[in-house]
Amino acid sequence: MKNRPVIGITCDHDEPQGKSQYRSPFGYAASVERAGGLPLILPYRTDIALIPQFVDQFDGFVFSGGNDLDPAAYGETWHEKTVPVDPLREKFERALIAEVEKRRLPALGICLGSQLMNLHRGGAMNQFIPDFATQIEHRNIDKEWAGRHNHGNRLYSVSRDQRAKERITVNTSHKQSIRTPGRGLRVIATAPDGVIEGIEDPTFPLFVGVQWHPERMSDSDDHMKLFRLLIDRAGAAK
Repeated sequence: MKNRPVIGITCDHDEPQGKSQYRSPFGYAASVERAGGLPLILPYRTDIALIPQFVDQFDGFVFSGGNDLDPAAYGETWHEKTVPVDPLREKFERALIAEVEKRRLPALGICLGSQLMNLHRGGAMNQFIPDFATQIEHRNIDKEWAGRHNHGNRLYSVSRDQRAKERITVNTSHKQSIRTPGRGLRVIATAPDGVIEGIEDPTFPLFVGVQWHPERMSDSDDHMKLFRLLIDRAGAAK
């Protein structure tokens, strides 16, 4: 039996417990496993000097969702509606993505993960989407995980996958969005109101970030395709 590609998944902390526990929603690991990978959770409260050794163990990565990254990266102060991510997580993941990029390993960024990719490349964010009076309520404030973009996202490509649909329906649970794509990144998905929802560097085996949460909709082939693509590229890199 051929060994599965090993996929590292970043995690967050359990907020009700005062950052005393790691937390990772089941959907990330379950989606990686269903796509043919071996999922392992990465503890971020470790010495960043260990990151090269961590990366040695993996064939690909999922940079998962979470709260907001420090806007000082693009010359702004915190918006009153932001909720800062654990600074230790941000420090760890910034170092991790730099190492992953250096080795050109396949990476899928989800929600916060896509924003991390963008800021790593020098891009900028809209800190609070309602300030721009868009047509869609992206924050999903009425009912947990119930939000959808009714007209779907226009998905131009997924890393040269010509089978990618032009339009898909996605969930929506974010108050920030990419304002300026970073170096080498192109927009691959937008919401009907123009909000950027997907980015990639087409020169990498896989360096794709999506603003929605495909791990919550992985019973749909449209969303499972992202995880299969990650596993396919990670397997090729073994």
